[in-house]
Amino acid sequence: MTTPHLGLLALFLAAALPAAAQDDATALLAKAAAAYEKNQQNEKQWNWNIVETRTLLNKSGETVQSFPAVTSESVIRSDGRRCNAVTAWGDGRAPYMKDADPDERCQAFNALGMPFQVEFLLKSGNAKLLDQAASAIRISVLPDHSRAKSRDYAVRCAASIKATILLDAATFFPIRIEGEVTESGCNGLFYPVVHYETVIREPMVSQFRKGASFLVVYELQKDKFDNPANAFWISTEQHYSQPWDSAAIVIYYWGRQVLVSRTKGHRLVKEIKTTAQDRKST
Repeated sequence: MTTPHLGLLALFLAAALPAAAQDDATALLAKAAAAYEKNQQNEKQWNWNIVETRTLLNKSGETVQSFPAVTSESVIRSDGRRCNAVTAWGDGRAPYMKDADPDERCQAFNALGMPFQVEFLLKSGNAKLLDQAASAIRISVLPDHSRAKSRDYAVRCAASIKATILLDAATFFPIRIEGEVTESGCNGLFYPVVHYETVIREPMVSQFRKGASFLVVYELQKDKFDNPANAFWISTEQHYSQPWDSAAIVIYYWGRQVLVSRTKGHRLVKEIKTTAQDRKST
């Protein structure tokens, strides 16, 4: 038989446990954000090459058009910071400013990167601890409505994402992020800077918007001396499936507009593979 006092205590504990779990998730994400920021300091120790492919699928999931693949490399600015610059197009097109100095190449492509900022996703105020093991910690992040109306696009977009984040239990680094954009904070128009021929001159709809899904995977890179101080987590795989605007006649990426020959597109799939090399080994 349960006494009234015990019944009230059980009810109180049932209500308190979810809040405690949420607090744990927030604290763990704070550690993940710190690990992510610290990791950026080691990028100067590494070089990398990236290969991207894009395909347009119909509603049945069949490929209706493949767009030129693009290969890029890390470039070091005069101030020591990094950017990515094109080294080759899959259709043989000459890369823009390939032989220019690093600062010029970085200026041409300094706005490129992941379509959302991981550090802002890790600052979500709407997180839940799913499970915690000796090797990994799994956290669920839901859209954060308290930041959804921010004037800062990066904050607004991250707040519109529903994701499952896997943390390395030893370092708290986010080794796998899988999610989808479920709110409208990533939606928007942008004015592309085109370095090649221009097909149209008007604002374009963001491809990473409500309805997009993604997977980002990080792997730890160790230098040839296995020095932990130089280790670097890098996103070796990125997968994106994004809603397609059926009225689009071009696709824009890496400073280039490419004509779309099919009108039956439904989803744009982007695959990114990255390989890293220790600068001391190259």
